[in-house]
Amino acid sequence: MHTYLETTIELLIGFFALLILTKIIGRSSIAEATPFDFVSTLVLGEFVGNALFSDDVDPWKMLYSIFFWGILILVIDFITLKINKSRGIFESEPSIVINNGIIDRATLKKTKVDMNRLQAMLREKNVFSIREIEHAIIEPNGKLSIIKKPIYDTVSKGDLNVPIKSVSLPITLVSDGVLIKQNFPLIGRDVEWLKAEIKKRNIHDIRNVMFAEWREEDGLFVQTIYKSPTD
Repeated sequence: MHTYLETTIELLIGFFALLILTKIIGRSSIAEATPFDFVSTLVLGEFVGNALFSDDVDPWKMLYSIFFWGILILVIDFITLKINKSRGIFESEPSIVINNGIIDRATLKKTKVDMNRLQAMLREKNVFSIREIEHAIIEPNGKLSIIKKPIYDTVSKGDLNVPIKSVSLPITLVSDGVLIKQNFPLIGRDVEWLKAEIKKRNIHDIRNVMFAEWREEDGLFVQTIYKSPTD
């Protein structure tokens, strides 16, 4: 049987081990967690729980288990950062549930979100009518991101008698120096066009582009990879 002293020591070890690991991994809140992060957190909690309630588990083995699991998480984070295609394996993809004001029923079904849930998520964004939405995306962490129709902006262009322009969904072309080739047909352009465009900005290598996107209203946006003076 565990004595109070043994239980106290194991609690302290588990508490500080999890605290340190959380700081290293860098997750600031549950709201940011993807399904993979959530499962990882549950497993870490099990390591500590088993050590507390089992006489056969050594606290040092608990520490080893926690930090080895943390190393695995960091390795997965590194892989998803460097290899774009691996993100679909370890992370969920954003899902467009409303596109150009039209609800995508197939995507709702795929993401296991019904209309009641979608409306509740919109109300959390202070939107009480679907007619106000041009685009809505369910993010990997389950949150909803929205783009309102211009006429329903906080400061209505209709009220100001300003000509109303259409609003389109930005298309990502480069992420972390990696071309998102499947997105180019969506804008009717190819990789060679992008290379020519970035050369006009004195960028000669796609790998130097941190992020690039196209939007019909204002064209191509490019941000290069920031290099600190110490790099």
